[in-house]
Amino acid sequence: MLHQLKENGYVFISSDANSSILDVAKSVGDVFKIPTMPLVQTLTPRLKKDEHESTYSGNFGIDEFPFHTDLAHWHTPPRFFLLRCVTPAPNVYTKLIDSRYLCDSLDSVLVSRSHFKPRKTLDRTANILKIKEGEIFRWDSIFIKPINNSAKKLSLLIQDKLNITEAVNLSLAKEGDCLLIDNWRMVHARDPISEKEMNRKIERIYFEKVII
Repeated sequence: MLHQLKENGYVFISSDANSSILDVAKSVGDVFKIPTMPLVQTLTPRLKKDEHESTYSGNFGIDEFPFHTDLAHWHTPPRFFLLRCVTPAPNVYTKLIDSRYLCDSLDSVLVSRSHFKPRKTLDRTANILKIKEGEIFRWDSIFIKPINNSAKKLSLLIQDKLNITEAVNLSLAKEGDCLLIDNWRMVHARDPISEKEMNRKIERIYFEKVII
């Protein structure tokens, strides 16, 4: 599985529906606890009007979520995360695009000169972020913002590439289905949610290292 993760940037895992995500996590790697979040987060469809604008649901509700990196506004986003199906909605797909396709034709000088910042400062500090830095690729059209002309140009180029790049569409169609994603490499999105799919429930947990 580790080979598949390195090769593709993600790996699909089946688990016993009666086990917990923490049981699965033990065999995957070292869990990373986000200080402001529960260790295991439960993701369900939420209406925009009911949510805070600091969340994706607060910006998009049950509409399609655009491609992004989880916690892209952090200086160092979590390396991996696992999505596990609790209540399936087979017609709702998680979409993945490999950042290597996005970066192939980008001017490296433009990338290095492009500076971004979180939409809101963290810990009262203004972190200067780069889209590509070492192994980390980050993208979020909502929670990180360009702060110079190079970054504004780069944002348009990336958005154009996202619009024309064919995504991998994966469905967590059965209870216990899991999807492990390299958050430094892949950007992900979510299909819109219909009225009949409002009971969809996914659990998420972050990792700093995987051993599978």
